[in-house]
Amino acid sequence: MASAEGILIMTLTRRLFLAATGVAAVGGARAAGYPSETIKIVVPRAPGGGTDNLVRLMQPALEKKLGVSILIENKPDASAVIGASLVSKAKPDGYTFLLADNALYQNPAILDSLPYDTLKDFSAVTMVAQGPVILIVHPDVPAKNLQELIALAKTKELSFASGGIGASTHLVGVMVNLKAGIKILHVPFKGSGPALNALLGGHVTMQYGGINSAAPYVKAGKVLAIAVTGTHRDPSMPDVPTFTEAGLAGADVTSVWGLHAPPGTPIEIRRTIRDAIAEVLRDPALAKKLAEFGYEPIANTPEDHQVQTATLVRQWIEVGKTVNLKE
Repeated sequence: MASAEGILIMTLTRRLFLAATGVAAVGGARAAGYPSETIKIVVPRAPGGGTDNLVRLMQPALEKKLGVSILIENKPDASAVIGASLVSKAKPDGYTFLLADNALYQNPAILDSLPYDTLKDFSAVTMVAQGPVILIVHPDVPAKNLQELIALAKTKELSFASGGIGASTHLVGVMVNLKAGIKILHVPFKGSGPALNALLGGHVTMQYGGINSAAPYVKAGKVLAIAVTGTHRDPSMPDVPTFTEAGLAGADVTSVWGLHAPPGTPIEIRRTIRDAIAEVLRDPALAKKLAEFGYEPIANTPEDHQVQTATLVRQWIEVGKTVNLKE
């Protein structure tokens, strides 16, 4: 079995994105006459977080490409279960989708029960994008780098906000606690937006969040950036070190965002949506904006993402056997 450290970083490269988007021109059959009405994308997190920001950045271009309106419906809860459950029970007609974050793939390893079967009750469309997680602290915290923060956590009671149970922003906190030998209290919220508001209000010591929502506040000096996950610094925040550079290896968890449809949704419909997403992600203006927000496009095929989903679920169940993901 692979080590926990070895599978925590999901390596989806730009090479995969380019290969996947190339399939659009030569792929299988598409759905004739589809779509013809408004498409609803359910976001299981609150507005202002990474999942919500990603779909809203793509929304105008997708509407133009598909020729129909796209309704974004936020259904937040602390573990991203409510929105997922709604989509798992929706009609498989191509007009309801779930934009999931890490929680969909990791909840089977964290929650004792779910109102759906993650592998049977969804039809994969595409892994839309991935991105790093950033650790930010309130400016009043007497720690200016990761090692100072770890030292402080060994002498004082600290707390970290996350975008919810099972989110990458939760699991990075779990891994930092584990690798650093500290115990910082986890305070889950219904999305990275509310978590950031809690940090800005001084209700928590720190937050693990997305670069897209944190960057304006870092640049304004309202929060301090400590480190980012991943193997390299994010181009949008080049002065922020990786966790490994900051002296803590093995704590990386990458944020991922996958699009899923209800079970039984025809492959032709899923290919149509995936191909539209792949095409809009190739647009230079949108690609630049996504990079500024810390997103790395993927857009692999429905078939690949179905396999990917099963792999991720299995991997996190294995990790959960050796790491307490419920903290």
